[in-house]
Order: sequence, then C-alpha cells, then structure tokens
Amino acid sequence: SRQAFEAEMLCLRPNLEGAVFRDFDPAVHVKDVGYDANLPLYRAIDFGYVHPFVCLWIQSDSYGVVRVIDEYVQSGMTVAAHSDVIKQRTPGGEGRVAGTFCDPAGRQQNDQTGMNAMDVLRGCGIRVRSRPSRIENGLDKIRQMLRAGDGSSRLMISPKCKRLIEAMECYHYPPGARGERAEMPEKDGVYAVSYTHL
Repeated sequence: SRQAFEAEMLCLRPNLEGAVFRDFDPAVHVKDVGYDANLPLYRAIDFGYVHPFVCLWIQSDSYGVVRVIDEYVQSGMTVAAHSDVIKQRTPGGEGRVAGTFCDPAGRQQNDQTGMNAMDVLRGCGIRVRSRPSRIENGLDKIRQMLRAGDGSSRLMISPKCKRLIEAMECYHYPPGARGERAEMPEKDGVYAVSYTHL
C-alpha cells in the first residue's frame, strides 16, 4: 500500500500496521503543557529494574482533558532511589499530589527482601494506590482520549515526555499465529508503559 511504502521505504511516517494507538498524532497530541497549580496533580508508576521504572506526572482539567506534564524513565536503580528522584521532581512537593497510582504488580513480594515495591514507596513517604485492571480496558480509555466519537481529543502530552511519545507511536500488537493480530499488545518491556493508569 501507499501507506506502507511511505513508512518503510521513504521513512515519511511511522508504520501504523498493528499499532495499538493508531489515532495518536504528535501534531495533535503533543502540546507545550506544564504544571498548573490550580489543577490536581497525579502520578502513575510502572515498576522495573532491568526494564525501565516509569513515573508520569499527570493533571486533568474541568473539561476532562488529561495533560501528561512530565516523565521519569530509569533502569538499574532500587525503588527507594527512584522515590528520592520522584519526590524531588514533583512540582509543589508531596503535599500537592492528589494521588499516586501504580501497577498492581508492585504488590508482589521480593524473594530477597520480603517486601514489595509499594511498601518501599510508602516507607519513603509516597502514598500509593493500585487496583486490579484489565489491560484492554485501559487501552480503550486512552483511545477514547486520543479521539472520541465526535472526533475531539482529550489528551495532551508535553514534548518533555520523549519516551512516552515514542511509546505511543511504537506500542504494537504482535503478529498472530495465522497472520492475524493478537488481542494483547506486545509486552516487550520497552514500550509497555503503564497505560492503564493514565
């Protein structure tokens, strides 16, 4: 197809075949948004050691527009070390945070320490919450924010969030066994950011 030719041969656009977020368009969704002290501040955390640990700072306005204002992506550090960076980078300090939500996997007990990642964050003064959720439900919510039924968008991402923007463009479904697409996105550890908490 012309779309495949422009993506693969001319490198004019990303190949959207199998893309999880086909409606993501940097021209529409990447905006110069920063911290607004008049809006509630939230954080979303996805745990990792070899694969990146990710924290997103998010605000939502009275119109339901979600603004991702900053990101922190780092590998090879302990959860306690990450907590120090997160607290330092949080605008207005911990008292301004309305909620920190994390991947339920953070409840899993570490074989070496006997603690889980959520308990470590709590011990460092970061109040975290999580709840079980289906990946498909989270993806559907993000698709609605990217482009609602009336064509409007309710998601803005700061250009500072380079890894999130890359992930939005590259997160994909693996090829199915018979040339069909699988129902669950590729869990490759690079682009599998904690979208369900956005």
